[in-house]
Amino acid sequence: MPRVDVLGVLRGERTFVDDFPFSGKYGVFVRSPYPHARIVGIDVSRAVSNGALVLTGRDLAMRLGGSVEREGASLETLPMAVDKVRYQGEPVALVIADDPYRAADLAELVDVQYEPLKPVRNVDDALRNESLVFEELGTNVVQQQTIEFGTMPTGDRVLELELYWSRSSGNPIETFAAIVKPEGDGVTIISNLQGGSSTVKEVERSLGVPVNHVFVRHGGSFGSKFSLVRHLVVLAYAALRFKVPIKWVETRTEHLMASNSSGPERRFRVRAYYRGDGTVTGLDMTIYEDAGATKSSGQAFKPLGILAGPYKIRNIRYTAYVLATNKNPAGAFRGAGTPPHTWALERIMDAVADELGMDRAEVRMRNLIDSFPYEAPYAYYDSGNPRGLLQMALSRTDILSMRDEVTGVGIAVSTDPSTPQGGEGVRIRIRNGKVIVGLGFGGEGQGNEHTAVELVSKLLEVPMENVTYEYLPSNEAPQAFGPGGSRMAVFTAGAVIGAVEELRSRLANKAARVLGGNVRYEKGYFYSGNSRVSIFEIGEGEESTYVYTAEARKGRFTAYPFAADIAVVRLEEGKIRPIKHVVYIDPGTPIDEELVKEQVMGGTATGIGLALYEAYRYDEDGNLLTLSLGDYGMPNAMDIPEIEVHIVPTPSPATPMGAKGIGEIPVGVAAAAVTAAVEDLLRRRGRRVFISSVPIDPELFVGIE
Repeated sequence: MPRVDVLGVLRGERTFVDDFPFSGKYGVFVRSPYPHARIVGIDVSRAVSNGALVLTGRDLAMRLGGSVEREGASLETLPMAVDKVRYQGEPVALVIADDPYRAADLAELVDVQYEPLKPVRNVDDALRNESLVFEELGTNVVQQQTIEFGTMPTGDRVLELELYWSRSSGNPIETFAAIVKPEGDGVTIISNLQGGSSTVKEVERSLGVPVNHVFVRHGGSFGSKFSLVRHLVVLAYAALRFKVPIKWVETRTEHLMASNSSGPERRFRVRAYYRGDGTVTGLDMTIYEDAGATKSSGQAFKPLGILAGPYKIRNIRYTAYVLATNKNPAGAFRGAGTPPHTWALERIMDAVADELGMDRAEVRMRNLIDSFPYEAPYAYYDSGNPRGLLQMALSRTDILSMRDEVTGVGIAVSTDPSTPQGGEGVRIRIRNGKVIVGLGFGGEGQGNEHTAVELVSKLLEVPMENVTYEYLPSNEAPQAFGPGGSRMAVFTAGAVIGAVEELRSRLANKAARVLGGNVRYEKGYFYSGNSRVSIFEIGEGEESTYVYTAEARKGRFTAYPFAADIAVVRLEEGKIRPIKHVVYIDPGTPIDEELVKEQVMGGTATGIGLALYEAYRYDEDGNLLTLSLGDYGMPNAMDIPEIEVHIVPTPSPATPMGAKGIGEIPVGVAAAAVTAAVEDLLRRRGRRVFISSVPIDPELFVGIE
């Protein structure tokens, strides 16, 4: 079914932030050239004398307030530096002028005097505490927690591993963008902010004034645009202070350097306990999370929802150290912390198989959950069949037989926590012969608008051309959070079902009065005897609002999808090229199979990119080297193989239509399968290596032709 939300985008008819008519001033941030330095002084006089309006960190008088698991979007620290800078690109001042080019020129006139400090470049520097990112804490360990279930076995074999998952970035097509206008006693904001009314309330709390946010299409997010909230606070404060509308559009270099939304960077130290038959009996995992210049990170703790992944391992110890470094703070990049965990679990399974000389698939089969529902010590897995998915993957002799001296094949299995508990609302109304679904968040590209329209069409039994959607501003929208945590399949379904039922009930009462007697409903009409009336005849102006809420039975998450991947890579001219990737996935009951496949393809492409190409890189002084997509290693279409997706539903008993969220699960499992495939290829060429870090070091292939 053609998507109703993308045709206008392809035609250039949809409105992004930069398409809105604007009359006002433009902002440019002055950013730190150092990863760590004292601010000795800021002289803005030359910029001001040449016509600029300038706001510095000392001018901000906002109310700080932390947020729960918002990663790089947290407002527990000021969004502009005051006494010192803690990462390269951190905003030091906002310069405002009549056009963006003039603002950029005037920003050059702001004289900031710095005293460079020793940078905390990585986890090792952070643990030494010789230089502190936040002196007031007295340590670079900003969070630490140990979660333990059962006890570590005695007498079993023990495997020790050290693993590393590199820092990365979502890199949406459209970077951060905002228009902020002082209006009445507050501000109106047009931006591509993620998080719906929930995130807007954080801006309100910080400013202490009413905020009306107009949601628009995002041009992609992958979680990054939660972090726009910090920039919005500065822009809105400046608009109120100077009483002018301000427009700001982030550059690509700014996004890579200082968006507060880079993906997780994690080091693992693992002790896995196992028996001679391949049964894994215990996991003792310590992680060191490089969170950048922030005081908290939820990404280190989201794996608590999948500590043993799809495996029935019940003795688990998970210790997380969240460490502050002088890097761009980590944000909620697709999965918000679970992809590295999935990759690490699959590396553990591969290592156990290798130690025992067993087939890697056999070790997985022995450990996979085989009965549902399954109550893990840390979560309740609602439904699934990971063994069946793996069996389907292993039945692909056409893929497995591709192995030869230049071709490697890898497998991986995964689950991911979807649908964190919470709520989401929609408003449905009839206007001008259309049923309009009102959403309280902007479109990021996943097709949530299409899903809502399709569900309304099915539930009301009216053609899709009679249904459309709109983005509601925050002062009109019901409770809304929008995409995040693989939640929208469940929440959209629940909210739309509730709103449609309420609307039909109201319309039925109207129809009964018009037609007389009892009425029945069919395909957009109410009937009584031989008479009928259309919902569009009696429903003009009628509306209903419904907020669906979900509560997890155990832990924080409601539904668990599962996936099994097969990756095929080939050595060509000394380089690894992925040539085929097959996914078997359980999304519960799919609302729209094509949308599920699109989401899986996108997440799989991300996982392949993280395994082979993408990473932030720094020099010895902690300076960022990846300031463009080319430097960063962003793959292009030619770097991504054909991705084949097979949907194998196991409906969830915990959700309105049996759906499970699948936006995030493809990333980690794809990276794990690709890693195993590269390893398989190297071993076929006589190099028996165990790959312990991603992206995979291309030096491994030097000398192999």
